[in-house]
Amino acid sequence: MKKILSTCILVVSTLLATILLASCQPKNRIIEKPFYLTRNTPSIEVSRISLTDTITVLDMIVSGMPDTWIGIAPTSTLTDNQKNVYTILSGKGIKLGEGFVIPESGKGTFQLLFPPLNPDAQWIDFSEGPEVKDGFMIGGIQLKDMQPLESILPKDILTSKTDKNRSMDEQPFVFGETTIKGKVLDYNEGMHQYVNITSFNPLIGNSGYVFIQLKPDGSFEHKLNVLGTSIVWVHYAGSATTAEIFAAPKQTSEVYFNIREAARKMSDIHAETAPLGKEFYYKGPLSTVVYELSEAQKLLREEYKVYDFKKTPEKLLEEYKQVQFGYIKQWSEAIHGADLSKATKEYLLVGLPVSLSLRLLNASSKLAENYRINMDVYDSDKAIAMFEKLKKAQTLDYIAYDLSASHNNPQSFFTADFGLLVKSLAINKQIETKGLLNEMVTAARLYAAICDFVPLKEEQKKVIENMSEPCKQYLNATNDYITSIKENNKKTHGFRINETGEISNEDLFASIVSKHRGKVVLIDFWATWCGPCVAGHKSMRPLKAELADKDIAYVYIAGENSPKERWEEMIPNINGEHYRLTHDQWDYFGKTLNVKGIPDYFILDKEGNIVYRDQGFPGVTKMKEELLKALKVN
Repeated sequence: MKKILSTCILVVSTLLATILLASCQPKNRIIEKPFYLTRNTPSIEVSRISLTDTITVLDMIVSGMPDTWIGIAPTSTLTDNQKNVYTILSGKGIKLGEGFVIPESGKGTFQLLFPPLNPDAQWIDFSEGPEVKDGFMIGGIQLKDMQPLESILPKDILTSKTDKNRSMDEQPFVFGETTIKGKVLDYNEGMHQYVNITSFNPLIGNSGYVFIQLKPDGSFEHKLNVLGTSIVWVHYAGSATTAEIFAAPKQTSEVYFNIREAARKMSDIHAETAPLGKEFYYKGPLSTVVYELSEAQKLLREEYKVYDFKKTPEKLLEEYKQVQFGYIKQWSEAIHGADLSKATKEYLLVGLPVSLSLRLLNASSKLAENYRINMDVYDSDKAIAMFEKLKKAQTLDYIAYDLSASHNNPQSFFTADFGLLVKSLAINKQIETKGLLNEMVTAARLYAAICDFVPLKEEQKKVIENMSEPCKQYLNATNDYITSIKENNKKTHGFRINETGEISNEDLFASIVSKHRGKVVLIDFWATWCGPCVAGHKSMRPLKAELADKDIAYVYIAGENSPKERWEEMIPNINGEHYRLTHDQWDYFGKTLNVKGIPDYFILDKEGNIVYRDQGFPGVTKMKEELLKALKVN
């Protein structure tokens, strides 16, 4: 009995010891080639993650030009899906805060060491921290299997099929409101929080983009007026993906961004991995065309042509024309022979004569740019002189050579080039147009006048009355909108126009800033015609209201290329201090502050030091973060 009992005790003891020993062992797990959802750089990638109960190790691959360098900040962190933050401990093969020199091969490796992760973590974000401007970020690094796309995509999207034999549906030329909605799949709030939407209008080309903030679940919705079926670009910067879709009056278009596939496509370590679905999914008008468009457009390639600039302008223009006709013929044959749906072929073919006309219309500027590049001429005066010489030789017959009957086909209206062609023809009033194309050109001129904040005059309203119903509705709706803004502006306060006076260019910036010493200053370089600038103003309104009790001054600087009347009408809707500089003053700021494009934002602290700069709107979240940082508010 004692022996049996002793044996039992021994077995239990051995089992207990085994359990205790196992519990003391590190729970090692290695994840090879982990998938991630987004990153802001092609320079670094995580090739392996080693997880134990004592440490987390990220094996990094760095790519770049030999003998250049990158750095990893000592403020770098990992954040898991439960918002636990793990601050970096050290690096192996790299010293934190110092440069890592890329070897001759163009590839290098190092390790980053972090504290052990919570065992329940599903994914992690890597970031160098908010203190590092434009720091490295890799988001949604997966530690466990991702849920299948089938579980997060609408079923009707997954089951929709394309019909190769179906022709392009007749697209009615009507005016109306459309809805663009969708979702960023696998989204979390640590990712980029906006989509940009650009619509193409047959009267103005493209509208400029608007920022649409994502909801916490990654969804978005935007309504806009369209004139007939229109191309719309929906861009998600978090995956560098642009969905080229269509929007039609009184219809809804849906787009779903598959960021896991976008990340795989830009990954070196996953280059051989099978696609993780489509880069985006779409439901709406011309769905077959949308799915084939990115591949189909590869057919429209052109070799870079080196022209003979020793020829006379007339012969040079003729050479250019023959080259363009050659491209159109080549592309037409390629489209006819391609394995594409009937609808996609029809869409591409209807756009070819429009593209040809636009190319001929812009021959002078295209050749001048070619001259600048090929002749290695970076003196803009020489390029301008070449442009003027070519423009003088460019006859009206040459420009209007292929304004063919196809341009009066409403099907061509929703090609991207049609609006650009109409806009160019509207500017060049010497070229005669006929039929529906002539109506569109006339409408484009009226539209441009309205958008300069000059409401329609009675004689213009009479012209509109004789137009087709869609143009009539579109122009009247735009006129009503502008008129309402003008009326509201009369009641609006909270803005101030400032004169620059006789201050020298050298002292002007200091003079503008000195008025607000003791406050944080946001300076916004913009223009009335700049779509992203205007979109930024709209996006900032809620934030300005939220920070109304803070010591922040908002300064808006435009130039003479913003028409004075339009500028005066727009600024009452933009609370802040406003300046309109001369060409000379703007050029001086361009050189001294490196203002190369707009929008361009500067944030100055209370002592007048520039503490943040961004060329392009960084988003409301980032702007708030930087303003509070300048205010020294946690």
